[in-house]
Amino acid sequence: MKRFLQNKLLSNTLIFTLSTFLNKGLNFFILPVLTHYLTRDDYGHLGFIVSVVAIASIYIGLWPGNFLMAKFSSYGKERMQGYLFNILVITVISFFVVMGFMFAVKNLLFVNFHNPDKLIVLISVYTLFVVLFNIFNTIVQLEKNALKYAIFQSLYLFTSLGLALVLIIWFKFDWRGKFYAELFVLSLIAAYALYYFVHAGYLRFAFSWEQIKELFAYLFPMTFHVIGLFIMGTIDKVFLARYLTLDAVGIYTIAMTMSIIINILFDSAIKAWEPYFFEKIVEPTKENMRFIFMTVLLYTLFVIISAIVYVYVVPYVFSIMIDVKFSEALKYIPLLVIGFSFEGVRKPLASFLMHQNRVKTLGFISLLAAGLNIVLNIVLIQQYGIAGAAYATIASFAFLYVVTILLVAKYYPLRLVF
Repeated sequence: MKRFLQNKLLSNTLIFTLSTFLNKGLNFFILPVLTHYLTRDDYGHLGFIVSVVAIASIYIGLWPGNFLMAKFSSYGKERMQGYLFNILVITVISFFVVMGFMFAVKNLLFVNFHNPDKLIVLISVYTLFVVLFNIFNTIVQLEKNALKYAIFQSLYLFTSLGLALVLIIWFKFDWRGKFYAELFVLSLIAAYALYYFVHAGYLRFAFSWEQIKELFAYLFPMTFHVIGLFIMGTIDKVFLARYLTLDAVGIYTIAMTMSIIINILFDSAIKAWEPYFFEKIVEPTKENMRFIFMTVLLYTLFVIISAIVYVYVVPYVFSIMIDVKFSEALKYIPLLVIGFSFEGVRKPLASFLMHQNRVKTLGFISLLAAGLNIVLNIVLIQQYGIAGAAYATIASFAFLYVVTILLVAKYYPLRLVF
């Protein structure tokens, strides 16, 4: 049985990884076509929309996948039917709240768009569909069906990119071609997701104020965790632009893009592992805890070895993929890989805190790490230049990892394992 679980976990990790790299790779290889037909202004519009959607998706639904993943094994499918309905209630309410907020600040945020009112509605709807797609992906993870996950990810990417190329090349759309194509395909997937929730028995229409309050108490603090990580992944570019130049931002962005590839590998492994973790920890017997402990230990070794191999291999990949004018970026990649490796080994540990309902603690330490990241960026960039941003990334992710492992040791001492 244990060998079967290990084989299933390994195969799911492989499928998640191949699917993610295939999808990321297609996005990369289609860039020459898109950059030929779209202007820098078009990409500026798309980049702005991506940033708005990234933040809006945190607060529309309040990142509900975390609750589903953490509670499904302990609550069971029948009880979770009502919770999923109330998650959708929170999602709809927060949809209108977020859209109302964007309307309130439209004169500050949407100054470069011709019809901001229409765009705000479309971005809000787009984000709502993204959230429904993410909930569907979480349920597929819970089913341990990596193949279905890969199929839907590829279906979304291939269909939306294909439609985008048609709209941009044949119908002469600008940035709207890509945005409208993704919006249309997401609407179809979101509709299927709602159908699947009902048809597969995951959804029961049962409104409950008690469940709404429980969900809000769990999910809202988790948004601070997500916001903290978001700040740590983006604020360094702001300070590089402030204290250095936009050229420095460009070099660092290339280094970050090449480094984050290793993070994709770590995320794929976590997607495969999380359902097994929450399933096992429901019954914390010594056998189950030993299985969890050994798997997390093996995963940590996997992260370390993968990082070492990637740092060794990346110069060859860099020379093929990146123009020589960005060659300076290569020397910052090993530093960023170290930072992402700390985050990689932290991720399975965060699941322990989620199981303990320590979401406020998780949110607090993430914001604390984000604050540390801001201070270090201000100090280190002025002293060490671009490398200072990388040092700040290492230090803040290392801080978050150390604090997390100390908290896990407090709530799950080794006597539970041996």
